[in-house]
Amino acid sequence: MNNIDLSLYENLKEKIEAILFIGGEDVKIKDLSKFFKIPIDKLIPIIYELKGERKSSGINIEITDTHIYLVSNPKYGGVVNNFFEQEKKPKKLSGATLETLSIIAYNQPITKSEIESIRGVNVDSIIGNLESRNFVRICGKKETVGRPNLYEVTEKFLGYLGIDYVNELPNYQEIKEQLEKLHYIENKKSE
Repeated sequence: MNNIDLSLYENLKEKIEAILFIGGEDVKIKDLSKFFKIPIDKLIPIIYELKGERKSSGINIEITDTHIYLVSNPKYGGVVNNFFEQEKKPKKLSGATLETLSIIAYNQPITKSEIESIRGVNVDSIIGNLESRNFVRICGKKETVGRPNLYEVTEKFLGYLGIDYVNELPNYQEIKEQLEKLHYIENKKSE
């Protein structure tokens, strides 16, 4: 143990665990050896001891000839899969939220007052909720009095629906054309 810093041996297994946790996919054994100034032949038994201690926990340690990394304990694989499958299920949206999202998606970019005009109710809290969930975003300002924010749906919302582009929405082109005609007629009346 000549030229070995004994303080590095204190809580060595815990230090290795912390490095593995932050290290991502895997950590090179030679890098641990170099960092801790411990010869590989002395480090390997410590790593195997750590692996043995972790055997009954939810996190296991895997060792190859050159790397060490963390894995979930296969004993809990079913639970892990069920949890992440549950997380992938989209959370339900209220009818009012879906209606607001539909209005934004088919009319984007659109201002909050234009949405309220279509819905007939205040949408402040719904817009705030949709922004916090990253389903809508501000995409600019309307060049009109007060320069109100313009809103559009996000890729996250499209992913929630399982589509890649807004034009994949049901009857998108047909509805978009009807809305453009309606806006044209309304603009003609106001001239």
